[in-house]
Amino acid sequence: MPNIYDIPSPYLELLAALVGLCVGSFLNVVAVRSLAEKSLLHPGSHCPQCQHKLGLGDLIPVISYWLLKGKCRYCQASIHWHYPLVELLTAVVFVTIIHFFSTIPCDAFVDRSSIALFMLLFSSTLIAVTVTDFKEKLIPHEITYPMVLVGLGFSQFFRNDLFGSLIGVGVSYLLFDLIAHYGLMFYQWLHPEILEDEKDENEQAEERLEQDPYLDDVFEVSEEIAQEPIEVMGGADAVMAAVMGAWLGWEKLAIAVLVAFVVGALMGAVYLFDELRSEKLLGKALKPAAIGFGIMTAIPLLAVIAIVCYFKPDVNPLLNPSIYIFCAAMGTAGGTFGILTSGVRVSKTFPFGPALAIGAAYAMSTISLTKDGGFIKPGA
Repeated sequence: MPNIYDIPSPYLELLAALVGLCVGSFLNVVAVRSLAEKSLLHPGSHCPQCQHKLGLGDLIPVISYWLLKGKCRYCQASIHWHYPLVELLTAVVFVTIIHFFSTIPCDAFVDRSSIALFMLLFSSTLIAVTVTDFKEKLIPHEITYPMVLVGLGFSQFFRNDLFGSLIGVGVSYLLFDLIAHYGLMFYQWLHPEILEDEKDENEQAEERLEQDPYLDDVFEVSEEIAQEPIEVMGGADAVMAAVMGAWLGWEKLAIAVLVAFVVGALMGAVYLFDELRSEKLLGKALKPAAIGFGIMTAIPLLAVIAIVCYFKPDVNPLLNPSIYIFCAAMGTAGGTFGILTSGVRVSKTFPFGPALAIGAAYAMSTISLTKDGGFIKPGA
């Protein structure tokens, strides 16, 4: 494979930006058509409103959106702002990755150029998943399943650590399945009326079926609605974590998942606050939320200060900003727990895929290409 780092800076970064803009445009297509379960190749690019085929002048990343003032040239329908945003984000990500892998230490046996290019592919997957999860709260398996296989191949031939990636894939499925199972049990324990509602719906359907035996479909539909699962953690999130494990290995997966849960706690708090505000339940939930936030913030902070002061009396833990970030995340989780146990029933879900993508991005920033870094294993 040609060495991209033979191209001098800043021309390499400029090339990465241009490629990133084009790839971002393609990722928009991947995201939208994957959600609609349509082919990526046919038909060609067209306006989703008037179905008119788009010309080359309509497809220039970012520039076309700006020149057309965010509207279709043919029907004047608004073009969603996520299109140029994804293109710009992809360009920034591409430049960052290319520059990052050009600066970190690298052992002679490592193909720095190939690692960087594969990380661009992995990052593109993260961006596509972020778009689909934000738009429809879905992570299409058409994107994730193939990338698990590609990630395992990358780990086998470039990282020399297929076993570590297989462990990451297995652990991700186990972890998220446990969260989904016991999280659902906990939610039902907090809201036992959910099971009562399901029981009432089934009883009503049985009564209607007894009155008219020809209404088989009524019972089937009602039973399907009553048994529709409440997802605490979607199965697609487990597959996305498996993608991360396949590409990064179990060590980096652990870092990514930890960061993802911190980010997810903050995102969940925002979504929860918005739902409580819209349902006019915020006043009822503020007191238990404040109590939970205070307890879960104070306990970790005091514990960390006590441990550091005991083992390293010459170090001032209050000057470490990461401690406050951790305590804020714990406090947010505590406030959320306080709301859930206050009797306020919440139903609004939030996309966890973007949090996983942020966690993976942070884990990528900790990659080292030296033999002691752990990411690349020396070949046999």
